Amino acid sequence: MACDWVKVRAPGSVMLFGEHAVLAGEAAMVTAIDQYITVTLEKRADDVIEIISNTFPPYTTHLKELTIAKPYTFVLACLVQQKQKITQGLTIRIASDLDPTLGLGSSAAVTVALLSALDALFQLQIDVWLNARVVIHNLQGRGSGMDALASLQGGVLYYSPQTKQSVALAPRSDLHLLYCGYKTATATVLQQVQNTFSNAEGVLNAIYRAIGETVQLACSAWQHEDKALLAHCMEIHQGLQHALHVSDAHCDRLSHWLKEHVAVEAVKISGSGLGDCLLALGGDWQKIRSEEITALHPNARYIPLRISTTGVSLVQ
Repeated sequence: MACDWVKVRAPGSVMLFGEHAVLAGEAAMVTAIDQYITVTLEKRADDVIEIISNTFPPYTTHLKELTIAKPYTFVLACLVQQKQKITQGLTIRIASDLDPTLGLGSSAAVTVALLSALDALFQLQIDVWLNARVVIHNLQGRGSGMDALASLQGGVLYYSPQTKQSVALAPRSDLHLLYCGYKTATATVLQQVQNTFSNAEGVLNAIYRAIGETVQLACSAWQHEDKALLAHCMEIHQGLQHALHVSDAHCDRLSHWLKEHVAVEAVKISGSGLGDCLLALGGDWQKIRSEEITALHPNARYIPLRISTTGVSLVQ
C-alpha cells in the first residue's frame, strides 16, 4: 500500500579491529552502537527538497537543482544517486543522537537510514549496502563500508572482504571509548600512510597482513570468550597501528594514562587514527571524574560503548 511518509532509524558504529588493513582486503570487526540517527521522509505536493535537522541549520533546494553541498553532503549525495526514482519533493527530518565531530559512524548511519527510507517510500528495491558504499566511496575517495554494514545489520560483525561473508558475534559489555579530543579526516590519515610507505610498499602490505591475522585471532578469542587473548590481540593491533604512524604522541599518552589510572586490560585506536577514539577493554571507570578526562584534553570525553543488536529499522 502506498504511503506519504516513512520514518527509519539506523545505529552508529565503532570499528573494533582491522582499521586500514580492511581497505587492502583483510578482515575486520565492527559493532553497531546504541546511538541512532532517525530520518523521517514526507512527500510534498511540489518539487521542493527541505532538510530539517537537530544538528545543522535547515536547507532547502529543488529536485531539479539537487547538488552536493555541506553540511548535508551524504544526504544530498543519496538524493542525487536516486534522483531519477524520486517522483516528487520531500521534507526530510533528521534527528541524531550522534555528535558528528566524534565520528561514531554518523555519516554511514544517515546514509543507510536515508537510503532505506527512500527504498520504503518509493519502492526502489535497491541494495542499500551497495548503494551506501558507492555514496561513501564517492565522497571519501576510499572506504570499506564496514560502518554502513553495522548500521544496516546491527550487532557485532566479523567481515571478510575476500569471501564477502559476515559473521555475527555475541555482544560484550566490557568495552569503553575515550575520545581523544580531536579527529583527523580519514582521507588525510590514509594519504599520510601512503606517503610514509611510498618507498616501502612491501612493508606496508606486511603490516596489513599482520593486522588481518590479528583480526582473525581476535574473532576466535571473542567467540570463545577468551578475554586474556582478546586483550593481547588489542595490544598487538595497537602496535601495528603505531607502526603505521597513526598513533600520535597524544594517543600514546592517553593509552598509558588509561592503563595507569583506569586499569584497563588493553587499549587500541578505534578508527583511522591521529586522534579519534581509543577503544579500551575492562577498567575501573566508575572512579574516574569527568574533569580528570578533560584535563587530558579540553575536548576529550568518555563515551560508554553500548552495543545495539538492532540494525536499520522502520519506526512506527
